Amino acid sequence: MQDEAKTKGQLIFELKALRQRVGELEKGTSTDPAELRRRAEEGLKARQTETDQLETHDTERLHHELAVHQIELEMQNEELRNALVQVEESCTRYSDLYDFAPVGYLTLDENGVVLEANLTIARQLGIERSRLVGVPLSSHNVIADRNSFRSHLSKVLKDKTHQACEVRFLKNGEGNFHALLDTIFVEDAGGKGRLRTSVIDISERRLMEEELCRSRDELELRVQERTASLEKANEELRQIPSRLIAVLEEERKRLANELHDSIGQTLAAVKFQMEMVLKLRNEVDGSAALNRLEQFVPILQQSIEETRRIYMGLRPTMLDSMGLLATLEWLRHECMKLYPQRHIELESGVAEEEIPGNLKVNIFRIAQEALNNIAKHSEAEWVDISLSKNAGGIELVVSDDGVGMNLDTISQTSAVRGLGLTTMRERAELTGGSFSIESTPGEGTTVRACWPIEAQDQLQKGGIT
Repeated sequence: MQDEAKTKGQLIFELKALRQRVGELEKGTSTDPAELRRRAEEGLKARQTETDQLETHDTERLHHELAVHQIELEMQNEELRNALVQVEESCTRYSDLYDFAPVGYLTLDENGVVLEANLTIARQLGIERSRLVGVPLSSHNVIADRNSFRSHLSKVLKDKTHQACEVRFLKNGEGNFHALLDTIFVEDAGGKGRLRTSVIDISERRLMEEELCRSRDELELRVQERTASLEKANEELRQIPSRLIAVLEEERKRLANELHDSIGQTLAAVKFQMEMVLKLRNEVDGSAALNRLEQFVPILQQSIEETRRIYMGLRPTMLDSMGLLATLEWLRHECMKLYPQRHIELESGVAEEEIPGNLKVNIFRIAQEALNNIAKHSEAEWVDISLSKNAGGIELVVSDDGVGMNLDTISQTSAVRGLGLTTMRERAELTGGSFSIESTPGEGTTVRACWPIEAQDQLQKGGIT
């Protein structure tokens, strides 16, 4: 009985040892199934002799316990294998996420030497990952930015806080690129400091910022130019009233001179002849008085023509009664009568009803001023006046084959006002049109004024003339 009790005690002790081993397996101290099998067979051989001496029911119970524990071991081994597979899958996923992330990831030591690097940073730098590990990251910086990078690392190590900075990295064989660095400080299991750094390529963003800066500078320059242009236009607008007054005074002066030189002298001659007629009548010489009266007819006719020329110059009445085309024809004949050495042609490619009413007087005045300049300064033999309509609007062109002029020189002197160029330009632009003049010394001059049809419709709707 003592031997049997001793044998049972040994079995219980070995059973406890077996359970302890199972516990160790549960804790993961050993995961090799072959090792477990070997140790189990050794234990079975050691107990084989003693087991034969056990009672039948104890042997059955022992076999039952061993079978249960065998199943438990198999289940634990299966769980360990599943756990191992999951760990391997997690490691694979982490490796893929780490290597193929859209930004570069680095682990640096406290001296800035690369300990770990993903494939993205290797691709960004254009080198193999093996050549990157174990090398100071600053060696890949642009020389001018290396001090900035070292200062960035020093600040992270000192403050133990997240820091960011922008530096440039050399790209093997392809220049360099701008990068945004985000760095944090961590400690590994041994208590050593490590720096986790992400590298984001911001070259495209920098290009966009530079392009935006250029666009802003260009916009500011254009705004300054536009502002200067508006200031010049405002200055010209402020000068318009004074110029209008000066034009009115000049026109009054011209009208006064014409009245004095033509109608005034004619009336003085008529007065003198009337006095002679009255004197002859008092001397009872009727025939002589009648002869004197006959001399009044050409003088009065000349006065009528002078008066007609003056009011036609102020505003031709036929412009309202007969239209612009007839008035331009009259102006051509008048100029040819005053300057018979010049041949003037008029070509019209537009119907009278197609010309907006607010443009007629302005077209006439521009043509009149252009012909006056030709008569005074051009020494031309042939003059062409063209009034036409095209897809863009109505165009007036007055050209000659005269001596021409240097526009650059004239525009910088007061001669531009003496030629009436400013007045013609203002007449065209204030009625929604454009004005230009082309001239070369020795090759004649061309004056051109254009009015878009759309602009004239808006002016007429707005009541502007």
